[in-house]
Amino acid sequence: MKRLTKTLIAASLMLAAASASAVVLPIFTPVSLPGTTAILDPQLAGVVLEDTVQAFSFVANGGVISGTVQSRVVRSNLDGTLDFYWRVVSDASSGSPIQSFRIGEFFTPTYDANWRIDGTGDTSPLTALLFPGPGGQVNFDFANIAGGGLFADTSSYFMFLDTSATKYAMTGLYDLTNIGQTEISQLYSTFAPSYVPEPASMALFGLGMAGLALTRRRKTAAQ
Repeated sequence: MKRLTKTLIAASLMLAAASASAVVLPIFTPVSLPGTTAILDPQLAGVVLEDTVQAFSFVANGGVISGTVQSRVVRSNLDGTLDFYWRVVSDASSGSPIQSFRIGEFFTPTYDANWRIDGTGDTSPLTALLFPGPGGQVNFDFANIAGGGLFADTSSYFMFLDTSATKYAMTGLYDLTNIGQTEISQLYSTFAPSYVPEPASMALFGLGMAGLALTRRRKTAAQ
């Protein structure tokens, strides 16, 4: 009987793992993120290599949006690859909700995004959106046309990008936006895969970042 019970449990875990599909982001299409756990996705179980906390603040809607971002790198016990995590905490005094947490300069062949149900937090991202370009700019959005947002005195669950990288560096960037994305924080550094891209890819990426910088300059000039 015990052997049968163990067999049934093992079969259930294998079925759960098989049903946990990777949320691979297509270009320019917001994708709903269902959330996952280390039981559903054994790839996520691993060792924390580094964990940092960075404060942020920016003016929006007549007030100050402030809080912290926790950045984390985890090496998978399953195959030794790296997963990159972020958790946004909004201060109790924060002036208005956050719509987006945006990653840039993040090189990976496939953008596999989700968030951890089995982690700390109380607000999940509704969708993730991948923008084109070798740098891979990903938006984790807490709000959509129906409403939502990361409100004052709340925190996100850990959002992550599951990668095939085995090395990392502090080469990624992130920023945050208010609802409507009319105001954007400064850029902050975060962990990212340490790949050596081909020269052609680097040239295209440079053009993409130049376009992003131009957009930010035009926004500043218009204010």
